[in-house]
Amino acid sequence: SCRRRCPPGRPRPRLAQRRPLIMAHPLIDALPGFPVKISAVLPSLDKAWADEGEEAARASQMNLVLMFGAGVSPEDAQARFDEAIRFAQRYPCRLVILAARPLAEAAAALEAKVNVLCFFDPSRRGKRCCEALMLAHGAPTPELESLVSTWLEGDLPVNVWAHGVTVDEFKPWLAWTSRCRRVAADRSLVGDEFFKLAFPNPKSVRDLAVARCLPVRQALGQYLAAHAPAELVRGLRSVTVNHGAGLRGEAAGILEWMRGCLTHCAGLSRSHLAAEFATTSQPPPGDNLDAEWVYADGARFSWEHADKGTRAIITFTRSRQSEPVTQRVALMGAPEALSEAVFF
Repeated sequence: SCRRRCPPGRPRPRLAQRRPLIMAHPLIDALPGFPVKISAVLPSLDKAWADEGEEAARASQMNLVLMFGAGVSPEDAQARFDEAIRFAQRYPCRLVILAARPLAEAAAALEAKVNVLCFFDPSRRGKRCCEALMLAHGAPTPELESLVSTWLEGDLPVNVWAHGVTVDEFKPWLAWTSRCRRVAADRSLVGDEFFKLAFPNPKSVRDLAVARCLPVRQALGQYLAAHAPAELVRGLRSVTVNHGAGLRGEAAGILEWMRGCLTHCAGLSRSHLAAEFATTSQPPPGDNLDAEWVYADGARFSWEHADKGTRAIITFTRSRQSEPVTQRVALMGAPEALSEAVFF
């Protein structure tokens, strides 16, 4: 039985036990599940739940649509799929995966896969399952949007995670996102242009790079809150955030957060904030993120995030504590960052 073969917490692919057919799309072919005809997707899902029996708990809270761009590799897609499953273990949902084809294959036929992954929930002492519906598609059309809509669980919020999706690939989906509660993407991967798209509801868009930095903002904010607002902004000339490879989005998010905090401090202290704000891609050796504030009187605030992002060192010459302050703080993992982006 499953209780003897499956260790607690490890997902068990239900439909992948049969010998799968060869799929033409490399992403769908690489992900676990069983190929089915488009018309048989929902009936196959019902059969999978029937096979699981009464022990399997099914209580979805939302729909999560994971969009892959045509340039995403099978290895990258597998890693993001695993992260989405870990998110679903915490927040039960129906997972719909859309894998775009290159322009040269825009007219290719749709391909689908279905999977139900089950795991034991130690806190509830029962078995919980996550539904995963996968679709390889060409150019987006109204018919494709309609098909995806029928796969979603009705009356439940829809959240989109766009991974490795270019601006041109996402533009046809813009109108469709008007029904979505959240649209999340990683600025460090998709770039700034994605967030400049004409979303029907711009307030629904979230940056995963910013969400990952929540522990950093909390720890840094706690330190800065111990200083008077006037002390932080008096004579401030420049604020610079330096970032390592692949952390451009995190640096931009931290810089905007600092700008917001310092602007608020200037308002509280009735001070004029004339500082210049900038990011660069040249952090000091050993740091993956680094921030420096420079004041007119020579005072300096320094924040260094090192040890691959698990340790931060703060130095502030205006502080009553002259010695550097060390903080143990790491960026959020993908499932936690997705939770932050979806719910806040």
